[in-house]
Amino acid sequence: MTRNADSVQEKVLAEILCRNGETEYLRQFNLDGAIDRKTFKSKVPVVGYEELQPYIHRIANGDFSPILSSHPISEFLTR
Repeated sequence: MTRNADSVQEKVLAEILCRNGETEYLRQFNLDGAIDRKTFKSKVPVVGYEELQPYIHRIANGDFSPILSSHPISEFLTR
């Protein structure tokens, strides 16, 4: 399961960016269709819950626009 982990992770990131690159959140970082790890790391900062909270609240309040995901989020799982 851990064989070729680096290339698998790179492929998963590319798939996520292909599907979600036009979301409101990612558009602000001007990826311009890039799906490679180097561009992603150079343009998209590491953030915490506080930075994502406004987006999460909008989704929780019923906003089905592509904010964080190109597919509507209909439920959140919490601990």
